[in-house]
Amino acid sequence: MQAIQDITPQTAVVGPWFRHDRKAIQDLEDVRQVSARLFPQNLPQLASIAYAGVCVEANFAGGDFYDFFDCGPYRLGLAVGDVSGNGVASALLRATLQASLRTLRMTGLNDFEGQLTLANRLLLSSAPDAMYASLFFAEYDERSRRLRYVNCGHPATLLLHGERASWLQPTTTVIGLFNDWQCSVAEVYLQPGDTLLLYTDGVTEATDSAGDEFGPDRLLAALKARNDFPLSALLQECVDEVRGFAQGNRCDDLTLVALRCLEQEI
Repeated sequence: MQAIQDITPQTAVVGPWFRHDRKAIQDLEDVRQVSARLFPQNLPQLASIAYAGVCVEANFAGGDFYDFFDCGPYRLGLAVGDVSGNGVASALLRATLQASLRTLRMTGLNDFEGQLTLANRLLLSSAPDAMYASLFFAEYDERSRRLRYVNCGHPATLLLHGERASWLQPTTTVIGLFNDWQCSVAEVYLQPGDTLLLYTDGVTEATDSAGDEFGPDRLLAALKARNDFPLSALLQECVDEVRGFAQGNRCDDLTLVALRCLEQEI
């Protein structure tokens, strides 16, 4: 393994410290593999919407995640989250939050308020002091083309309708930090041709060599320039543009999810 070769000293002696480091490397690889499996493996199909997600982790495992949920006929659930901090603690807390959301979706508890209030309690009881998560949590119903969502202190979601852009601003604060957390649900109706772009702050806060941030305006310009691309290509182009802007500067996790409303009648 290249990683083991990189830490091997120029000597034939292999002591306990080497065995310990090799075990640590294997443990990190196990964390990375578990983290990768937490991303959605089976994607529900709907007639009126296309969607895709991408996450480029800055380290072996990060605090960013996205997920899609089968909410029954004609409905799709989705989440994009970002756990504060970095390293193993963030990865573990991210796994806790993601598992909580998946479990709550399967309990039959249908209201956002109940689901997210419980998720906040679970995260609050699990998180070290001052760790929290931002989260965009939504459900799309293709019969009405309505998207109900809660934005928990997450970057504003970009909605592009033709050349007109709007931003779905936060509706409440982050989760995992406050006992008296309150849920506030908003909704928007999507039209054929609309594109919704969700992202984590690693995208807009990526900096170039001068310290300037990529920012939401550049992200909007990138979306407009490629809005006719297939969604997977659109997201990869956005990632490449952010990384090219950063010019080798260290980036946070980069996570984007795109939804496109299609012309099909239901």
